Amino acid sequence: MHPPLSLIFFFLTAGTSIGSFIFVYSILVLEIFGKGAGLPKDVILKLGAIQLVLIGLGAFGASFHLGHKLRAWKAIKRFRTSWLSREAVFSGAYGFTLLLFLVLYYFDASPYFIHLLGSLTLLLGILSGFSTAMIYASNEFVLEWNSSVTVIYYLLMYLMLGSSLMLYFSDLYGLPYTGAFIFLTFLFLTLGLGFRLAFNIRQFYIRRPTLNEALNLPHNRPVRVVDTGSTTDNYCTTEFYYKKGKELLSTIIPVAYLLTFVVPLFLVLYSWITGVGGHWIFGITFISLLAGSALERWCFFVEGNHVQNLFYGLYPEEGYRLRKGYMERKETKISLY
Repeated sequence: MHPPLSLIFFFLTAGTSIGSFIFVYSILVLEIFGKGAGLPKDVILKLGAIQLVLIGLGAFGASFHLGHKLRAWKAIKRFRTSWLSREAVFSGAYGFTLLLFLVLYYFDASPYFIHLLGSLTLLLGILSGFSTAMIYASNEFVLEWNSSVTVIYYLLMYLMLGSSLMLYFSDLYGLPYTGAFIFLTFLFLTLGLGFRLAFNIRQFYIRRPTLNEALNLPHNRPVRVVDTGSTTDNYCTTEFYYKKGKELLSTIIPVAYLLTFVVPLFLVLYSWITGVGGHWIFGITFISLLAGSALERWCFFVEGNHVQNLFYGLYPEEGYRLRKGYMERKETKISLY
């Protein structure tokens, strides 16, 4: 699949915003029960402003993926059936309630209303991330994405980005949570690495459809592509298949792994073991993770193979091989009704 840069940008901004808010509000909730010292008001407001700007930039950037940007509001009409519509609704609602939460917190409103909006914002952020992940995981035409691994890993990346940003701010402002966020960043990076490896390993075991299955023909009648029906590139051959990306994939994937997992894990473990911190170390950790996540999302799109590519001779080779025994007894019936 052709990687849309606007959606990669949305992932980075929304993921960082929602991921960091999860931890900010979690600290506020723990403070209610007498666990932890809480966060200074100015830190919450600064982080909140960053989160609000990020989700706003993400929504603006994602609009470039739309063919008719002025019709974006129509996305809410398909809320009952479309994960894309749910993503748009939940992301917009998250940004709106986040703004109200910050306004109430700034004016020292009643804790009841602050936490009511905080809880709602947290819920909407999680639903936004889940809806975005389900856009890909529910796509049965791209088998690489069609898995629960996609959803779990997607949400883990939100937590990776959020915990690493909080680690930086905790050390920068001398907050008593640096040790906790070192552990959380290490934990989510480790889990993320495990699920990303599972995502890649799973690709070797996917049972891909054959051209016979796509045409609903039994396997005792071999079908092969003789003519793709187009001598030039068209929408299907450019948006559903990215030739240049496929050629670069073997190079980009190792770099993505290096920046997303190896470098951040090394820096976090180094700080954890030696006790040597510094916001510059944690800043590099976050920047490396951010850059690696951008490359990882690029790889994620390029790794996807839409089944329509069977008809253009662009699908992975195993998708053209017949599997003995499948549908061999099927009777082909032609009917006008």
